[in-house]
Amino acid sequence: MSRQSRFARARVPVMGAVAFAAQAALLAGVQAAPAFPNQETLCNFNAAREQQRAASAQNFGTPTVSQMLVNGAVVWTAGAANATPVLKPGDTVTLKGSGFGQGTDIDFSKIMIGNARVLETDLVMYEQKLDLISTANYETGVVRSSWPKDVLAWSDTQVQFRVPPHASKGPLKLQVQKRTGYLNSLIKSGPHNVIDAQVYRVPAPANPNCDVVSTLSEETKAITPIDVAVSNPSFAAMVTLGRQMFWSYDYNLGLSHKFKNLDWAKILSYKTTDPYTRAAADPQVLFGAYKINSSEVPAEAYTDVYFKPYPQLNPTPGLLGIGPQLTEGNTSSTGWVGYRKAESIHPLLGKGAWAGFNCASCHGYRISYSKGAGTITKVFPGLPNPGWSMKWAVLGDKTGATTATFSYITGTEPGPSWMPGSKNVDKTALIYHMPAGAAEATITRTAGEGTLYDNDYLFSPIAIPNVTFHLPIRRSLSHTESYVGFEGSYIHAEEPDGAMGSMDATSLKALTAYMSTLDENDGDLRNVGLYRWLKSSGKLAQTGSTSTSEGSFVQNGWQSYPLVAASVAAGKASYDQACASCHADKVGANTNERMIPLNQVGRFFEPTDFQIKRQSIRATYLRDLYWVTSRGLLSDGHVRNLEDLVNPDRCTEGSALYNQYYTLHAPVRPVPGTADQPTPAPDLNRKGDVFRVPKAKQASIFDGTSPARNLFIERHKYFTVPSFDAANYYWDFQKMRREFGPEMGAAGPIGLPATPHPWCAKSGAEVANLVQYLLTL
Repeated sequence: MSRQSRFARARVPVMGAVAFAAQAALLAGVQAAPAFPNQETLCNFNAAREQQRAASAQNFGTPTVSQMLVNGAVVWTAGAANATPVLKPGDTVTLKGSGFGQGTDIDFSKIMIGNARVLETDLVMYEQKLDLISTANYETGVVRSSWPKDVLAWSDTQVQFRVPPHASKGPLKLQVQKRTGYLNSLIKSGPHNVIDAQVYRVPAPANPNCDVVSTLSEETKAITPIDVAVSNPSFAAMVTLGRQMFWSYDYNLGLSHKFKNLDWAKILSYKTTDPYTRAAADPQVLFGAYKINSSEVPAEAYTDVYFKPYPQLNPTPGLLGIGPQLTEGNTSSTGWVGYRKAESIHPLLGKGAWAGFNCASCHGYRISYSKGAGTITKVFPGLPNPGWSMKWAVLGDKTGATTATFSYITGTEPGPSWMPGSKNVDKTALIYHMPAGAAEATITRTAGEGTLYDNDYLFSPIAIPNVTFHLPIRRSLSHTESYVGFEGSYIHAEEPDGAMGSMDATSLKALTAYMSTLDENDGDLRNVGLYRWLKSSGKLAQTGSTSTSEGSFVQNGWQSYPLVAASVAAGKASYDQACASCHADKVGANTNERMIPLNQVGRFFEPTDFQIKRQSIRATYLRDLYWVTSRGLLSDGHVRNLEDLVNPDRCTEGSALYNQYYTLHAPVRPVPGTADQPTPAPDLNRKGDVFRVPKAKQASIFDGTSPARNLFIERHKYFTVPSFDAANYYWDFQKMRREFGPEMGAAGPIGLPATPHPWCAKSGAEVANLVQYLLTL
C-alpha cells in the first residue's frame, strides 16, 4: 500500500522562522517533487529468467579452478609450484575450471579479493533535486557519475572479472549459491517483485530493472582460496579520502537540519533543554555523543578538512539570488566525535557553516581495554554506538514562551487509515523514549507529504548495524538483488536519515576502501569480549586461573587456552546444527544472505519500510557480537543478550523467558514519576521490562502539549494502556502478531510467528557453549 493511499497528500511548510505568506512567495517557483515509482505497478515477473535459475539450481557442483590468467597470461595452475600472483586494480582476471555456475544474475555468486568484493552490478548516480516545501529528495534521471561492474563474463567453465579499485590484499575467493525459487507476495497473488533501488527516486524510470526476492540454497560452495598479492599504489590515498568522509564529512545533514530549525550549535554547547528533566541537555547522556580526545580518534575527526569536491552535490538551492550551492568547502570540528560543521549555502541565509552528524556518530564505539601491560582506549569505527539515540531531534531552543523545534516534531498531520483526521501532534514522547542504539527515521517526517519516507505511523526502530566487515554482503540494507552500493555509503547516505545528494563514484570508491580496513581490530575486540563474558559468567577458570588478567588473555588470544578452545568447539557443533542453515558461508561473513519472509521471521516492533518493500528480512551477518549486544540483538535490538537469543525458552510460548519478552506485564522495577514528570523510560537491557512510553500528564502545568503527545502515540496501532499501569503506553507484541498486515497492503493479517526470529538452541544445555562460540565470530 502506498503512503499516498494511507494519507491525504499534504505539503507542509518547514521554515518556522519565515512567515507563511513570505515563505509561499519565496517558494512559488520551486518545482515540487513528483510521484515516486510504485514497484507493485511497474514491475513484471520475468518467467524466462526464473526458468534459467531453476535449471541452474539442478546442477550444483563444487567450483574448481584449474588455471588463473591475468591480462591473458597464465599466472597460476592447480597442482603446480606457483609463485604468488600479483594483481593490480583494473587487471582482467580469468579463472578456468568447472562448477562456476551461470553467473551473478542467474545464481547468487560473489568473488572476494581479500576484503574487497568484485561488483556484480553497474552503480549509477543520478542528479538529485530537492522540493523545498516538503524537503523531499528526488532524482531527474540525468546520470552524474557511475561505477561500472567488475564482473565481465561468467560461464560454468570460465569466469572473467576486473580487479576492483578498492582491492588491497588476498586471498581470492569465489562462492556459488543457487537461487532455489522466489518469495510469493504477501499482499497479492503471485511472485513479489521489487524495483531496483537505484531508480527509486527517479519519477518515471524507463524500463526499470525489477527482480523477485529469490530464495537461496542453504549451502554455499566455493573454490579453494587462491593466495594472491595486490599491488595498489592508489589504495593509501583512497583510504585517506574515505577516512575523511567517515570522520569529517557531514553528508549535507548540517544544512538540511538548519533549514528545518535544528540548531546543532546550541545542542552541542549545552544550550538546549531536555524536555523531560528540563535541565540543560547533555549530548553524551542523551544521545551517546563522545567529546573529542585527540588520542582516541584519527586527526580527521578534529582538524579542518577541505573537500574539493564535496563527495555529494547538495541539491538545496539558493533563493532570492542566493547561490549557487557550494560544490566544495571546508569542514571543521564541533568538539564532538562524528558531529561536524560544513560550509554550504542556505536558501535564505546565504553562505555559512552548520553542523550535522556523520558515520562516526552512529558507527563509532568508545572502548577501553587492556592488552599485555598496556591499555588501549579509542573510538572504534564500524561498531554500533549503543548510546546513540534520536533524542537530539526533540531538543528545542526555548526563548520566552516559544520553543524552536526540529520541523515536523510538532504540527498538524493527517492520521493513518485506522485513525483518520488531521490533528495537532507532538512526537516528543515517542522519539525521546525510543530504544538507544536504534533509529526510526520516518518518524521525523510528516504523514502524507509524498516523500519516499513519510511518517507512516508504523513504529519500526531498526538497530544500527555493525559494519566492521560487511563488504562481502550483496543484499545491502536488504535491497535484495538490486545491488545499490555498500551500506553507509550510497543509498544510506541519501534518505531516510536526512542527508541529501547522490555520491560521486570517486568518493564512493574511497569510502569503500576505508570501510574495508575497519576489521583491523576485530581480533582484539573478540578476545576482550570473550574474556569479559567468561569473567562475568564465572567461567574464568577455563583459562587455568580465576585470576587471569584481561591484558594477558587479549595478548595470548583465546585459542591459547585449551579449555576455552574446547568449549568454543562444542559451541560450534551446536551452531552448525541450529544456526548454519542461515549463518554459514565460505567468505567469512557468517550469513548466506537468505531472505526470510516476514510471516516466518517476524519482528518485535513493526517491520521497517525497507523490510515491507521486500516483505522479508535478510539473515544478518554475525561479527563482534559482544559489542553488538550492547546495542541489543536482532534487527530491532529487542533481545538483551546472547543467552536469551539462543535460549530455547525464548522460542517457547508460555515459558517465563517468553513471557518476559513478549507479553504485557508490570515492570520488574517500576520507577515512579514525580508530580510534574512522567515515569522514565525502561532500560531495554533490564531483563523483564516491556517497552513502554510514559503517558503525558494532562493536568501538568509544565506540559501544555499533553493531548498532542498522547495522540501521536495512540495513532500507532500496537501501543496500549494496560489495566495494571494507566500511566504508560505499552508495546503490545501479541496484538501486533495477530493483526499486522493491512498496514502493508495485505487483505488481512499476514500471520507473524509467536517469536521474532523463532530459531533457538535445541536444549538449554547447549546455550553456554553456543554463546561462547558466537563471541569468537
